[in-house]
Amino acid sequence: MKNLDKVTPYASSVTQGDLCTMTTLVAETQVSAKDSIAFAEKTLLANYVYGKNGTYKLIYTIVEMDGAIDNYAEDDGILPTLFLSPDQENYVSVIPYHPDKELEISIPIFDRDDVEIPKGSRPFTGNFIGTTETCSIFHDVDFYDSKPDKILAIEFINGKLKKKNNIKVPLPANNRISIANKAIHLLANEDSLLLHRELDEKGNVIRHREINSDGIYVLQILSASFDGNSYLLAQEKDKLVIQKIDGNGASAVIELVDFADPLFNTWQPVNIGDDTFITRFNSEFGNGWLTTKNDKLLEIFYSKGEQGYRNFLTKELLSIPRDNLIISSINKTSDRAYAVVLYAMADDNAGNAELIVLNRRLQ
Repeated sequence: MKNLDKVTPYASSVTQGDLCTMTTLVAETQVSAKDSIAFAEKTLLANYVYGKNGTYKLIYTIVEMDGAIDNYAEDDGILPTLFLSPDQENYVSVIPYHPDKELEISIPIFDRDDVEIPKGSRPFTGNFIGTTETCSIFHDVDFYDSKPDKILAIEFINGKLKKKNNIKVPLPANNRISIANKAIHLLANEDSLLLHRELDEKGNVIRHREINSDGIYVLQILSASFDGNSYLLAQEKDKLVIQKIDGNGASAVIELVDFADPLFNTWQPVNIGDDTFITRFNSEFGNGWLTTKNDKLLEIFYSKGEQGYRNFLTKELLSIPRDNLIISSINKTSDRAYAVVLYAMADDNAGNAELIVLNRRLQ
């Protein structure tokens, strides 16, 4: 395969602020945000950029922490899913054009000179979770169905992608998932209990235990361990809380902050180092993200009633002069630093032509 060509699909600008560095990307016609992921200490975006005739190209954009950008065009592929290999190299799964088949290939994004186009496989619809010692792990779950969860383990040997293993997770379904210390952890709510399981890369259950849930419905696993403390994010009685579970299964509930708006959705927490995680959320009234370290809340930004995001804890406003902002993704850049990718919701008659990338470092 040939390496990607550089392109210039955006006009860009950078604004330095007290809370973050804001990079604005403006396409000539329309842009559609698809995915983002860490790329060394930068952010790698995958977006569709549209031409005036309605066609589009898949464009990868690298955003530095200081806001500088580079752009590259994918030769042949749509529906990108970005992921990292166990060596933390950047890969993408895309579907090249074929008149009769829709098959997915997984390839490195850069340095393709010695890469042969792989045989395609049936697309996997799950989300990239992280890496074990030898595999990149994806998870597919439908919380409105009771069918078993699915895991895709993409195996690498000596830094090269070797094969894809599709795994049907033993019931119960609707698990939260986390990878900690190269191990896959699952957590399922079962009546008054939490079932905590550790799986290997082939889907075998290595360890399991039942824990009293204290009547709390777990939103996300922040970190998981059978031997040390686990930290789970939940909401109860108009508060965001952490359920802390020790190695013996004893639990304690720690209140983080008063938050009366019910959370509709939360997304996979992003580890930015030093036991620190960022969790994206939305509610009826807006969206935002919160940053925790173990059972401590470091910050919580929320868009309700704002043009931008206000930190509940400090009342600082991260000002963005746009209405109806949508968070596309959040990823780590360096230790205790992260990037937030956003766009403004377009009306019915116009597509969105702008993306915003916020680079922020915790103080």
